[in-house]
Amino acid sequence: MLRLCRALCLGPLSMLVGCARCDPPPRPREPTLRVAPDPAAPTSGRRVVAVGQIAQTWHVGSWAPASITLTEVAPGDAIVVLGAYWGDLEARSPTEPTDDQGALHRVLDHGPATVGRKKPPVFAQLYVELDAAPGPHTIVPPYLGGPAGDGTLYVAQVRGLTERRVVATGQTWARGSRIPEVAVATDRPADTGDLVIALAGYDNVDQRDHTGFSHPPAGWIALGLNDDASNNVPSELCYRAAPARGGQTLTWTWSDPSVNVVAAVIAALR
Repeated sequence: MLRLCRALCLGPLSMLVGCARCDPPPRPREPTLRVAPDPAAPTSGRRVVAVGQIAQTWHVGSWAPASITLTEVAPGDAIVVLGAYWGDLEARSPTEPTDDQGALHRVLDHGPATVGRKKPPVFAQLYVELDAAPGPHTIVPPYLGGPAGDGTLYVAQVRGLTERRVVATGQTWARGSRIPEVAVATDRPADTGDLVIALAGYDNVDQRDHTGFSHPPAGWIALGLNDDASNNVPSELCYRAAPARGGQTLTWTWSDPSVNVVAAVIAALR
């Protein structure tokens, strides 16, 4: 009943946090995970050329490493930052990641409506920088609080956008008992070739070594996974080039039988 214990312990902890300021303490940038473009990445179309992930483990209270650095952002590249987290925070706490060389723009973020307002305080988010400055960029994850804050930050370097805009979005947040799956869909159609990127995460009430996350459906590419269902918020990141014009939908399932909250986000970029 590890996750249940965390939920029960959150009440007194939140009372203490509630007496503090909403502003987070300074977030370190070093050590950083350095990620260069993958030489095996696709060379045409709208595509992901580099991806990295870092995690903050439950009851550790800090990210390890502290940030992700994209070492070779080229002119015209975009940066997409996503995450799934448990926020051990009071209401009105900031939940956005930051870029030391640019401004990340919020597309979707459950954080403001969730942390300090809902239990369990699990949230997903998606931020973009559609015309990033050339050169290295260091992305610093949001402050999640401690000791109970945890989650995974994913950073994707996108190449080949022609209009440099988000054309469709979608999100899901739900709680319940023994939730077997989560689906997320775009609110508008995407065109053929648009880059579609999606993330899902969940939390549970029983300790479990692995999530049993489903592999993405045919045509989707898995970019990252946190499979720790005992000490973190499990999550998975996927993308694809839209195969045809229309709504984009992705459904994840898992073998974990005690899921009590799910969160997912999706966006199409052109």
